[in-house]
Amino acid sequence: MLRDMPSRFLRSLTSLDTEEQILNVGSLLALAGVCLPWISGEWPGGDVVQGLRYSGFGFFTSSIGFTVFILHLFLLLLTLVPLLGGPVLVRRKNREVVRLLTASAATLLTLAALTVLMRVTFDFTRMEMRFGIYVTLIGSFIAVLYAFLRYQEQRRLQGQELFRHPEDAKPVPEEKERYEVPPPPPPPPPPDPEEHRLYP
Repeated sequence: MLRDMPSRFLRSLTSLDTEEQILNVGSLLALAGVCLPWISGEWPGGDVVQGLRYSGFGFFTSSIGFTVFILHLFLLLLTLVPLLGGPVLVRRKNREVVRLLTASAATLLTLAALTVLMRVTFDFTRMEMRFGIYVTLIGSFIAVLYAFLRYQEQRRLQGQELFRHPEDAKPVPEEKERYEVPPPPPPPPPPDPEEHRLYP
């Protein structure tokens, strides 16, 4: 049973919608970006430290990086926990709204961290931004874009269900059989040829 669990999990992952797969890839990318360096360089002070480097969990933006990490981890758990047999964290009707709000908050916080780091690099020329903040920003943008697409799709389906007549969903195989048009009768046989008598 334990041997079959990875294969079942992979089959469940591949059966997800394409938008949901890309959304989770974006969140995974953002999680990796938080762990990568966001800023590095020489910080001015009493003793200049060479090769100073901070990830999303360090420097002045550590609280923002930690919050972004938690938000993207929550986005991943919304998908992974039910696939692993755990409970559903958010009901299906509210899931896309929660995803959109969470991804939007993570994106806004990442932009705020980027603004802080840009200000630091402008004030202290020996400090420079690293690729980790850009990886986090790209992953957040991907997540919020596909969360918005899934939210729009959910609203469209809800609108269709609202205007659908109840009788449209009922199967009608018996009705088709009851009102089936009978085949036409066979054509009548041709009449016998008439005999024309010739008189002298």
